[in-house]
Amino acid sequence: MRQQFYEFFTLLLRLVAPARASEDVIRALTLDELYTLVDHSGILPYHDPRVTALVWEIKYYNNPHAAALAGHLLAENIMAAASESLGKTILIPIPMHSVRRRERGHNQTEVLCKAALEHAGQYVEYAPHALVRARNTPRQQKLPRHERLHNMANTMTVPQYALVRGRSCIVIDDVTTTGATFTEAKRALTVAGAKDVVCIALTHS
Repeated sequence: MRQQFYEFFTLLLRLVAPARASEDVIRALTLDELYTLVDHSGILPYHDPRVTALVWEIKYYNNPHAAALAGHLLAENIMAAASESLGKTILIPIPMHSVRRRERGHNQTEVLCKAALEHAGQYVEYAPHALVRARNTPRQQKLPRHERLHNMANTMTVPQYALVRGRSCIVIDDVTTTGATFTEAKRALTVAGAKDVVCIALTHS
């Protein structure tokens, strides 16, 4: 139903405004084509124009078709990681600070998790608030590695230790570059008592 509404709304919008270039790319993109881009680790190359369009459409426009494509890919990695753990694994999106979330209107990592749950929901327990962003940091783009690591240090907390204590956790992000964001997420969850933490990104820059 949501996809049908999106397609109908898109059709109406086209009557008054041209499509975004990235939206046109995603409309033509198929799951089979995406699979040909996946590397040996199951991650997409961010700098491929089709992958860049996929990320932008999810990150800035909450495009349901882009999210559905990404969800298929992520679900396979999530199920593989969850199968290695005893008990039900917790699925956690990288958190966005409340200020930035208000500006954008959505958190793209939550969009990715919800899309992946369509295929992997029986393997994981979704916990969107297990991690929170305690400090609003400058944007990571174009920062050198040492500044990214410093920028992310001690920015995340776990509000309820009992939720993750002794549990296996899978953390989802849209793009990873230096790994600074995943390092901070893993630190916060480990401090809270998580048994182990697996970090999965849709793309690598």
